Amino acid sequence: MQYHQSIAALCMALIGAQVSAHESGPSPSPSTKAAKAPRASVLAPIPARKDGLWEVTVRSDDLVLKRAGRPSLQPATVRQCTSADAESIMLLSIVPGQEDCHERQVRQRRGKGASAGYDIRTVCYVHDNRVNTQMELQGDLQSTYHGTFSTTFPQTPLNNTGRVVFEGRWLGACQAGQRPGDMLLPNGVTVNVLEDRKRAESQDHTGHKH
Repeated sequence: MQYHQSIAALCMALIGAQVSAHESGPSPSPSTKAAKAPRASVLAPIPARKDGLWEVTVRSDDLVLKRAGRPSLQPATVRQCTSADAESIMLLSIVPGQEDCHERQVRQRRGKGASAGYDIRTVCYVHDNRVNTQMELQGDLQSTYHGTFSTTFPQTPLNNTGRVVFEGRWLGACQAGQRPGDMLLPNGVTVNVLEDRKRAESQDHTGHKH
């Protein structure tokens, strides 16, 4: 599966990272899987947003695009229904390649309310390809927040996202019929991030262990 540097591809990754990462691309051979030792996991808790419906807008950094001589891209917006149980997955669901994570570091900066800030670093894997993410997050997480992230694929650097800017705002309670984990994508498709994660983990346990 390929991730490109455009917002359109990033939005497709919202589906692909949660649904297809464990279904596409080459799987390790039985001998390779048997030879690899399990990775130890150290996952610090991440900050949590208020329960309810969040609208999150994602776009590539215009300054980075300008320096690279590339045109600006249209922002992409998703809507996420979250809860305390879902938030550990939902907050990072805009970031590609966050399923099989073994390291997560969270550092809280000084500040309260709108000036509160966090630095988040993760090390994850997609079919044994390492994915490094750095995120800067700022805001009260009760009404609004904003920040940036960049994701690098050391083994496939053409898939690096570059610097991505995001903004979130709380819309209120989740709508009727929505469940925690539901994410409405820009193309109108709703995926449930929690169910996708459970499906991926189930595949791991039935012979696709990384």
